[in-house]
Amino acid sequence: MTLAERLEELVRAAFAGIWIISHEHDDATTEIASLCRRQGWSLTTWDIDRGLAVAGQAAAANAVPGAADPLAAVRALKALATPDGTALLVLRNYHRFLSSPEVVQVLDTAISTGRQDRTFVVILAPVVQLPPELERQFVVIDHDLP
Repeated sequence: MTLAERLEELVRAAFAGIWIISHEHDDATTEIASLCRRQGWSLTTWDIDRGLAVAGQAAAANAVPGAADPLAAVRALKALATPDGTALLVLRNYHRFLSSPEVVQVLDTAISTGRQDRTFVVILAPVVQLPPELERQFVVIDHDLP
């Protein structure tokens, strides 16, 4: 089963927290973006270097103040929700921020509300480093090497 197939299954089942173990983040992001286009889902990506990027928008149009802030990235997910749509927020290497109690709490809140809002937090990281508060909030899947 491909990454896209597994991800589609988890989104349809409303698992709002998805952790993808990946060593090829660009490949995984490309596969996720293709799935989102096919399904009509909105996609936003974030990393500490580039900040938030909304798929399908020009770089200048998707600039978000404070976008390099890991808390602001997750808080932006609420704004991506639509009444009848699905939104994915892909966070690259976000495992580096999970030692912060503020980050743990904002993720917990986003995942809890994401089930109803159809907003999904997807973390791309080479390892799984979940704090105890989030262990049951995330489903972990592998992105196989090409």
